Amino acid sequence: MKSIFLRALLFVCLLIGGQVSSTMAYADLMITPTRVVFEERDRFKEVTLVNSGKKPQIYEMSWVYFRMQEQGAAYKPSMESITEFDASKHIVFTPRRITLAPGSSQKIRLALRRPETIPEGDFHVHLKFASVPDVLDDDLISDGKPRAVVSINVGYTIPVVLRSGPDAVQTTIERIDIQRNPTNGRLKVAVPVSRKGSPHAILGHLFVYHTGADGKEERVGEISNAHIFPEVDQRVFDVHLLKEISGGSLRVVMEHYTLDEKKRYAEKVFSLE
Repeated sequence: MKSIFLRALLFVCLLIGGQVSSTMAYADLMITPTRVVFEERDRFKEVTLVNSGKKPQIYEMSWVYFRMQEQGAAYKPSMESITEFDASKHIVFTPRRITLAPGSSQKIRLALRRPETIPEGDFHVHLKFASVPDVLDDDLISDGKPRAVVSINVGYTIPVVLRSGPDAVQTTIERIDIQRNPTNGRLKVAVPVSRKGSPHAILGHLFVYHTGADGKEERVGEISNAHIFPEVDQRVFDVHLLKEISGGSLRVVMEHYTLDEKKRYAEKVFSLE
């Protein structure tokens, strides 16, 4: 008698927005960094996975493609590279399958085989980490009869970016909109950011600072993966504030992902009076 085994596949993508750390913890898996960028002189990179759970877990790694969207969800899945130059054809990673014991870690090593000529711009692909369910045959039998079992594969993805040529992207922070989240009552700031003038992405870290009546400034929100890839010209980032604010002003800063102030993309101050 054949067992009946139903599998539901759930991919939870580690995408742009809402994140405030370069290390992400999802369920029992921690991933760092949350992005990989091959600059002009880079050849090798590493991603570290940590099993923070209480059971061993198997993960398989593979490439997947996404197209960024200006509205709605940050990404839309794609069956193939959205650009003629496919970065995944020039980047190899190892290992492709790992078993992580509780509390253990594993480095995934990426190597770029940079071709002699690369079109100018930024080219992205996503590295997926998919959990492999461990279901024993005995689990599929109940009172001698087959039963349906739902096993959930959970996947996480991070962007891997190959950069070519000088980055001359022009960045503009548009008029912000302060709203209150109807679910939890917390304030959030919608920050529209536009890019133009270059085939490169904005690979940013977005900060929001508040200056009150006393003249003191403090950071009240941030998003670490505030990226805008070349296929779109604008995105709106929802920054959930850490505290209530009133009056004064907000200073919004789009930093380069390296947090190098010399590479700052844009900065703008908005009065709240």
